[in-house]
Amino acid sequence: MSFLQRLKGRGVRTDQKLLSSDEETVLDKIVQLDVDVYQTDNLIVVYAQAAGADMSDIQVSIEGDADIVLIEGRRLRPEHLAFPKKKPDGAFFTEECVWGDFYRRIILPESVDIEKADAKIKNGVLVLVLPLMKPEEKEKVKLKITKAKRRRRM
Repeated sequence: MSFLQRLKGRGVRTDQKLLSSDEETVLDKIVQLDVDVYQTDNLIVVYAQAAGADMSDIQVSIEGDADIVLIEGRRLRPEHLAFPKKKPDGAFFTEECVWGDFYRRIILPESVDIEKADAKIKNGVLVLVLPLMKPEEKEKVKLKITKAKRRRRM
């Protein structure tokens, strides 16, 4: 189930309408994913901080006229590394990391070639390499040049 479907299942509207206080509480738990977007003459690269997210927890899609990228997923605190069996009772005295659902919609300046797009994740950084669409070369049409006939004057 997609992130937006999960939101809609909770009764959250994802359009520009005002939200009720219950809906605002749900949205408070949703984090906008931090990204850097870099463009060259022939590609766009998106770097996204996704520490704590497993590859299976991230979905990337390209929609619109191949000019909108959606990144959605979930970051989970890796408590199993510290407590392999059972987490003992306790409380955080410092809690600065952001965990939970994330979502990011990026409107690209140009359309990308979906067939050649690539997504990788390493050391908690999601990297999208999005080659730009090449402008379609239009066929050149050569016109046959003929000699114009002279008009007769009367």
